[in-house]
Amino acid sequence: MMTHTRVAALVLLLLPAAALAQAPVAPPASPQVTEARGKVRVACAVDVQKFCPNIERGKGERRACLQAHQADLSDGCRAARVQREAAGSKGKD
Repeated sequence: MMTHTRVAALVLLLLPAAALAQAPVAPPASPQVTEARGKVRVACAVDVQKFCPNIERGKGERRACLQAHQADLSDGCRAARVQREAAGSKGKD
């Protein structure tokens, strides 16, 4: 028979796992968005090295850095970013 202390300890151990199981999961990106992201990576590689060399990918920091340097980006990078935005906004109406 489990004591109340053991039951409480067990519940406390399981709560983080339950919270993770209920965490919202972003839906997978559409093929168009995935393709557009790849094009941005290729088209903006030189711009990233020039303007954002110490910024890791993820959490939107690289995107914010490129946005801050929008006027200085290469034409190819700007065009790829516009296409990426268009692909990401499809179906959001």
